[in-house]
Amino acid sequence: GLLSMFWIFLLSFRWPFIVAISIMAISYGVQSGNVIEDPEMVLPVVIHQMLPVGIKGLLIAGLIAAAMSTFDSLVNSGASYWVKDIYQAFINRNATEKQLVLQSRWSSVILVTLGLILTFNLKTINEIYGWITMSIGAGLIVPLLVRWYWWRLNGYGFAAGIAAGMITAIIEQLVAPNTTEYFSFLLVGGVSFLGMIIGTFATNPTDESVLKNFYKTTRPFGWWGKIKNIFPDEKRSKIDAENKRDLIAICFAVPWQLILFLVLMSAIMQRWDYFVILISALALTSWGLYKYWFKHLSTEVNMDE
Repeated sequence: GLLSMFWIFLLSFRWPFIVAISIMAISYGVQSGNVIEDPEMVLPVVIHQMLPVGIKGLLIAGLIAAAMSTFDSLVNSGASYWVKDIYQAFINRNATEKQLVLQSRWSSVILVTLGLILTFNLKTINEIYGWITMSIGAGLIVPLLVRWYWWRLNGYGFAAGIAAGMITAIIEQLVAPNTTEYFSFLLVGGVSFLGMIIGTFATNPTDESVLKNFYKTTRPFGWWGKIKNIFPDEKRSKIDAENKRDLIAICFAVPWQLILFLVLMSAIMQRWDYFVILISALALTSWGLYKYWFKHLSTEVNMDE
């Protein structure tokens, strides 16, 4: 939880950077008379026209480093899924280290190649983000959410839902790249949900001992009655109280994140009237997070006592 909070805090610096670049682009257009009509040209024009040489080099190096750090981690994680979760688990259980490394290299090359092929139909960065969030994201979000709240979902159902969503998103991009984003979300999300349900009920439930251990560790709310009822009443009442606090904390956490982003953005825009209001709201939501979440981190339910 603390790591997630720290991650959100670091992400908050992205938004004032974007606002600063946007304001500089507007200023450049007013001063020079050359209004930047293409939104995707804003960043390169601002860097080229308005930043001194030293700062320009540092910024470009930082942006490249940020892009590459994300790129290599995604490629490596994708390769690890193939090597550890598919190849070694199902295809070659006795694979040597040399074979695993070779599979990792080939899967990395194939992943990057497939990614490049999929970009042939994409003409703008906005299209890429739209496809990632509304198609790829839709294929991921259903199984990723349901896995916490429904005891019956098993690994096969999760994998089937992810696979159905990913395949649908890729086919849609290749066959109908101009599909509206809201339709893509509904289509891919619906296919992912259907694949998840079919994969779950077509296979056996997860072993009860595994589910019990997961519930003891995670203590989720949702459709967990079958597993939850195994534990004594005292434990269940403590879990209910903890879940209630978590639900209340969500009502503070989501606004807290949005307000944190807006506070820094208003400071960049020098809108001090908004800044004062947002700082007050940030203090209020921070108090709520402390009361319903942070102060209880060290007193969470211990299922082993």
